[in-house]
Amino acid sequence: MRLIEETVTSITRAVLNRAIHFAESAIAKEAALHLGIQRDQTFIADELEMMQGFLMAAHDDRDSHNRVVKIWVKQVRDVAYDVEDCLQDFAVRVTVRRSWWRSPRKLLHRWHVAKKMKELRARVEDVSQRNLRYHLIKASKPISADEQSLAVASATMSDIDEVRRQHEKAKVGLIWLISKKDNDLRVIAVSETNAIGLGETSIVKRAYEDLKIHKKFECFAWIRPSKQRKILQMPKF
Repeated sequence: MRLIEETVTSITRAVLNRAIHFAESAIAKEAALHLGIQRDQTFIADELEMMQGFLMAAHDDRDSHNRVVKIWVKQVRDVAYDVEDCLQDFAVRVTVRRSWWRSPRKLLHRWHVAKKMKELRARVEDVSQRNLRYHLIKASKPISADEQSLAVASATMSDIDEVRRQHEKAKVGLIWLISKKDNDLRVIAVSETNAIGLGETSIVKRAYEDLKIHKKFECFAWIRPSKQRKILQMPKF
């Protein structure tokens, strides 16, 4: 049971690491600058790092694996997912739709973004303070020999994070390719694998829909090949 609990904590740390990485990325900082939410973005990134420290302490503390701590770890994981999704959405709005924040309705858009960011900041702050308020996690202790096997699991999660970071770089390259002003851009094809998460798929889908709306291409096709090894009848245009 303890091994399961520690595995859940390790997974939460991996999710949190990914959210921190994106919150501190260049594309997130650029989006925050254009949208006027730099302070909230910086605060959220700093709070997530504090949560990361608490999770490391929870990993080391044998007395911290009670029901209340489990609830708190789940809340950290949920808010980390929300932070990553929210910042990715803002980044796509600014990078793919560069005219979005320059439009006459800019003030209204920025107000909605600022409101959503304030709500997200309040959630992050509340989850972070909840640990201090209820004294959920004590100071960290040295890792015992029995817990060394968990280091291997943590290393595996780090490898997963590295794969995620590579996907992140590819996604930023895709956004740049689509949004750049180049009349020679005639054809673009995007493929995905089972290793890509739902967040990346939604980014690609939103970019595709944005191209259709702005009519940057004469023809469009969204194709989802069958998993079966059969010859597909390709559509004609």
